[in-house]
Amino acid sequence: MIPFFRRIRIWLSPPVSRRQAVEIAREQCTLDRRSFAIYDRMPANTTIYYHPPEPCWFVLAPWGDGYDGRMLRSSRLILVSKASGKVLFDGSANDEG
Repeated sequence: MIPFFRRIRIWLSPPVSRRQAVEIAREQCTLDRRSFAIYDRMPANTTIYYHPPEPCWFVLAPWGDGYDGRMLRSSRLILVSKASGKVLFDGSANDEG
């Protein structure tokens, strides 16, 4: 059973869908629109030091800075709130190596 205050919150601001989260992440990556991978939970090989208090989508996205892949680099991770669609984190996934 969902608590009453949570039901009201969901009703007032409907949850953000997987597709909407990818579109929000794409807006964040205006220069590069290559492949995006979206997860319901943090991917196993990533580590971030900020854990938001609300549920969110985890989107692995391109950096969009012309990187050609010739050196070791961490992936870009964007966290999108499932409730509001707000970008909660945009930075390194700390998965290099």
